[in-house]
This record gives sequence, C-alpha cells and structure tokens, in this order.
Amino acid sequence: MENRSNFIKKLIYRSKYTGTRETDILLGDFADNNINKLNNSELLAYQKLLDSGDPRIWRLSIDIEPTKSEQEKFIIKMIKKYKGFNV
Repeated sequence: MENRSNFIKKLIYRSKYTGTRETDILLGDFADNNINKLNNSELLAYQKLLDSGDPRIWRLSIDIEPTKSEQEKFIIKMIKKYKGFNV
C-alpha cells in the first residue's frame, strides 16, 4: 500500500465524488469520520467497494443485493450503522 495518509485522502475524495448524489451523501460523511479507524486490510476492502460502482454500493446499502465477502459486509454494516440505517 502506498503512503497510508495519501491513500486515505484519495479514498475520502472518491467517497465524496462517486458519480451519483445518493452515494456521495452515503459515503462522503462516513469517510470523513470513520475511514481513519479502518486497518489496512479494511481500507483495501473499502477501495474495492468503491471500485464496484455506485449502483452496486447503493444496492448493498439498502439490502437489495447480498454480498458473500465478509470484509464487504463489515464495511457496509459500518456505513449503515453510521448513517442510522437499521442494521
């Protein structure tokens, strides 16, 4: 992994400018306040989640699409809990 601080800054930026307003709102504030709490493995899982695209992130967050990835489940659960969704 590149410099952790720079990597986190890139993930926060990507979280705020995902491409759709819904996921910008969902992820932007979460990233600002929680991404520093993630370990390196979780940061990579978060990056992979961002890479999966807005439609999939939204489907995962509203329980339309399940995931088999335990790390992805952990990240989505953190996001939902932070945003006050029923977890």
